[in-house]
Amino acid sequence: MKTYLPQIERRVIVRPNQTFGILNFDLDNAYPQRMLELVAQSPTAKDCWNKRARFIAGNGFEQKDLGKQIINAKGLTLARLLKAAATDKALFTGFGIHVNYNANYKIASVNYVKFEDIRMGDTDSAETAGKFGLYSDWGRKTWKNIMRNKITFVDAYNPDPAEIKKQVDCAGGWQNYKGQLYYFNPEVDDYPLIEADSVWEDFETEAGIKTFNNREVTTGFLPSTMLFMQSRREETDNSADSEQGFSNQPSQLEKDLGAFQGAKSAQKIIVIEYEDETQKPEFQPYAIQNNDKLFESTERSVEARIIKGFSVPKELINAEKSSGLSNGGEKKQAIREFNDNTAADRLELTEAFAEIFGNFYVDINPSANWSLIPVPATVADDNAGFTAGSSINQLLLSELPASNKIAILTHAYGFKRQEAEEMVSAEILN
Repeated sequence: MKTYLPQIERRVIVRPNQTFGILNFDLDNAYPQRMLELVAQSPTAKDCWNKRARFIAGNGFEQKDLGKQIINAKGLTLARLLKAAATDKALFTGFGIHVNYNANYKIASVNYVKFEDIRMGDTDSAETAGKFGLYSDWGRKTWKNIMRNKITFVDAYNPDPAEIKKQVDCAGGWQNYKGQLYYFNPEVDDYPLIEADSVWEDFETEAGIKTFNNREVTTGFLPSTMLFMQSRREETDNSADSEQGFSNQPSQLEKDLGAFQGAKSAQKIIVIEYEDETQKPEFQPYAIQNNDKLFESTERSVEARIIKGFSVPKELINAEKSSGLSNGGEKKQAIREFNDNTAADRLELTEAFAEIFGNFYVDINPSANWSLIPVPATVADDNAGFTAGSSINQLLLSELPASNKIAILTHAYGFKRQEAEEMVSAEILN
């Protein structure tokens, strides 16, 4: 018996694309590109991604000066390769490293490849099976169409000299050989989902709230008055022109009134001239909806889900939630917890580096120690919370006006305005 659940859909559909000789990364072959755009529009998602990448890369290699080693003719260093690979792994859970060999079957150069540029070869095609297609514009942002002749196909990583020789012969010699790709993919024979795929809709929601708030500021605040005035000759002429097919151009007064909207136009004075009392315009105020807190609860829940989706401790993301009165122990514990959570990612990176550079044409790491240093918990200073708490208490007990205290609490210490007002009010009552 087969069971079908219509409400559950696969997040990514993988299908052969015979035109390009690849396996599509979702129906539009642009899943990574779409996710990158969504993350870029979501401040919380971007912050979580950066934090996760930071902890995966840690404080670099344990072996001193190892990160300064140059690994290709373009001057790429191990430290920069580590940062790039950790950044991809933090979001896509995978990464790609391109290698090329010399005639002694030793790796002569190593290059970073963006994970979003990699597509697996079509397994049904003898020409592309076991290969990877590399292309810089699968999302069609630069060009309208994908150019088949611009796709570079490289073999999967295999340091066996016999296999390399076979690939070189098949390519028509060393001069035509394009090297191999070390493709780390936790899904093995399938494309991986991004780290927080389960909440990608919340990326879009947060981006929408940000856009709404921006429009409220740039076009809102002042449309709280209606203007009543007699019909003008220009409007009659415009109406006639529009009936004859001409565009209805705004009058100078309409342009002036439009210029008085938005936050930058607040508190301006407009002068309107009239010839007699019958032409005097009448302004009538009307109540407008206060949208300041329209999405406040939605924004908090969306932010919390995004943080949870990336498995980042909230103490490392929500800076405004930290009142500054703690002793730093919570943040230190969060750092230790996140170091533990990302330990497997660091191990996978070090194993990949050990594998690749173990076959490098020169021994750049004689100690064979590729371990990474976790982010130290000492970044959370134990004394910071006490110092801030003491300063806040002194501020509340000072003779400064309440408005000044509120301004300092919000801008200097990161409190929300409501929280600052409550703290100042409580001190006054005491």
